[in-house]
Amino acid sequence: MRFNINAPFWQFMNTLVRFTALNLVFLLTTIPMVTIGPALAALYSTLFAYNDHDDIRLVREYLKRFKREFKHGLISGLLLFLLAAAIVFGLAFWNAWDSNAAYGPLILLIIAAIVVVLIAEYLFPLQARFANPLKRQWQLAAMFPWRAFPCSLALLGVDTFALALAYFVPFIRVLAILFGFAWVAYAKSLLLLWGFKRYGGLGAVEQPTFVNAHD
Repeated sequence: MRFNINAPFWQFMNTLVRFTALNLVFLLTTIPMVTIGPALAALYSTLFAYNDHDDIRLVREYLKRFKREFKHGLISGLLLFLLAAAIVFGLAFWNAWDSNAAYGPLILLIIAAIVVVLIAEYLFPLQARFANPLKRQWQLAAMFPWRAFPCSLALLGVDTFALALAYFVPFIRVLAILFGFAWVAYAKSLLLLWGFKRYGGLGAVEQPTFVNAHD
C-alpha cells in the first residue's frame, strides 16, 4: 500500500494539527486576560486570511496579526469589559432592590446586555477585516448587528450550540481546549464573511501579505 500524503484522511489530519496549534497559541495569548481583545481580533484576521488562502502558516500569521491588532484590540477589549462589568453591577444592585419598581431597570439592563453581546460578536471581526479607525469600528459594531440580523442570529446560534455542547458533554470541554475555539471561530468567520458581503458598506478590506505554508 503506497502512502499518499494528499489522501483526504491525511489532508484532514494536517488541517486538524494546524488548527490545534492555532487554538493552543490563541489560548496562551489570552492568559493575561486583558489581551483577549487582541487575541480575538488576531484569530478572526487569521481565519479570514485562511478562507482566502488555505495554505498559509496559521500560527505565524496569528502571531503577526496579534501584534498588528494589539492596540485597537486592547482598547476595545477593556471597553467591553467595563460595559459588561457595569451591567453585572447593575444586575447585582437590582437583585438587592426589593421593590416592584425594580422591573423597569431590569428591562433596561437586559436590553443593554443584548446590545453589548451583539457588539462583542462583531467588534473584533470588523477590526480584523476592515481598515477603520477605532471610533468607526465601534459605530459599525453597534449598527451592523441590526442591519445583518439573520447573520447575528446565526452567530448567536453557533455560540449557543457550542456552549450547550460544552455544558452537557464534559468531553467536549477537553476538545475545546485542544482545538474547539479555533473551529468555532472558523465556523463564525464563514457566517461573518457572508454577512459582510451581503450587507456590505463597512469600509476598505485590509490587504495583508500572507506567509505561505509551503514556503
